[in-house]
Amino acid sequence: MKTVAIAMQKGGVGKSMLTRSIAVAAAHDGLNSAVFDMDPQQTSVMWRLRRAHLAQQLPVTDFVPELNLVDELERMRDAGCDLVVIDTPPARSSEALCAVEHADLVLIPCTPSIESYEQVHRTSKAARMAGKRSIAVLNLATPNSQTEARVSRAVFESFELEMAPVVLHRRAQHRDAGAEGLTAIDAITESKAKAEIGKLWTWLCSELSFQVNVAEGEGLR
Repeated sequence: MKTVAIAMQKGGVGKSMLTRSIAVAAAHDGLNSAVFDMDPQQTSVMWRLRRAHLAQQLPVTDFVPELNLVDELERMRDAGCDLVVIDTPPARSSEALCAVEHADLVLIPCTPSIESYEQVHRTSKAARMAGKRSIAVLNLATPNSQTEARVSRAVFESFELEMAPVVLHRRAQHRDAGAEGLTAIDAITESKAKAEIGKLWTWLCSELSFQVNVAEGEGLR
């Protein structure tokens, strides 16, 4: 089982969207995935409630307090879970640090703004101190903007922070899907939002050493 923490000491960068998109992409590829919501606001849990109209309630999504994290991770491992994605609070907190400490990989969503740039290194530093690999994911970028990706990459490099090769742009599909308890990946029709998440998931599979049989939709551990 692999555990990915989605962490950033700033709100409004798309942590919850990224968390559920990754978990749903994993489920669509046949992996057993789960979302742990450690944010007291329980944004991902509320999304799960909106998702109740679906026949299959996947991925499993639960609120997990800090004190329960280790036990819940072990429970998921025993149940045969392949991937746990942890949604964390938007501030420096013991919950976020706990998630980072127990993750195999930390993804740091960051928007192309000075406010995000000023905070991203703090999260990467926390991951480094915990001995965890962290990778920045540029999110909510302006469509067709090359400059934002170039500037962000330079900022991340100055912090010795890796940047994911896939940039997620500001797309209405993410907002609209979330309101229905869905993600862009759930949509039957193709969209740029769905394509970007798909590319990010393909990249993440290689980082986590997941082998996914796309033809049969079956995930192999």
